[in-house]
Amino acid sequence: MESGSPTSPPAARYNAWHTKLLYRIDFVPMQIIRTVRVSADHYASTNFHQCIKSPVECPHCDARDALKALGYYSRNITSTKRGVLRILVRRFRCRVCGKTVSILPSFAQPYRLILNATTHEFFGGTLGANALSWLPLLQQYWNRFTKRIPEIDRVIRSVVERSPPHPDAAGWWQFIVTAFGNLEKITATLVSRFGVTLFGRYRCHSPCAEE
Repeated sequence: MESGSPTSPPAARYNAWHTKLLYRIDFVPMQIIRTVRVSADHYASTNFHQCIKSPVECPHCDARDALKALGYYSRNITSTKRGVLRILVRRFRCRVCGKTVSILPSFAQPYRLILNATTHEFFGGTLGANALSWLPLLQQYWNRFTKRIPEIDRVIRSVVERSPPHPDAAGWWQFIVTAFGNLEKITATLVSRFGVTLFGRYRCHSPCAEE
């Protein structure tokens, strides 16, 4: 390449990633929701986080077999029995682009303390023992969901035939459950396809494009 020639886009991206790594500038990590067939209590008590494998492809740059273990971060979540658990969430870093990805187990809601199963029951009108212990916080979740209905409507119009005829919050919840399934499946679908949840839009689900 001649001196002064413009850098090709792939080379420019690589140079940007390499420069950020050299100067230890952190990237915004990406979070993936992964279905796990165990409860939160089992996950915590058996160190199930150690069984979480890396994605085959990097979600940032699509490099195959390039993600290596980076350790874990901890977060709290309510127990299926009583109280709060501390779980570890697996993280990986891509050898090619240097970006990170975390694997959140599907029983957990991003940036929310209460189990998806408990929240789902409460939204559906069931007050089990777990829900009764967290009523004020669950009501905050419901209020947040209610405020986000206009955005949720815009998001899911591309994958459903039509919106509910009477779009109050309860009607919307039943509509979404019918369309997607329980809250675990709803969250996994919205995050993987649209980069949002029922409760917010977070940068970890929509990583920044390279400038």
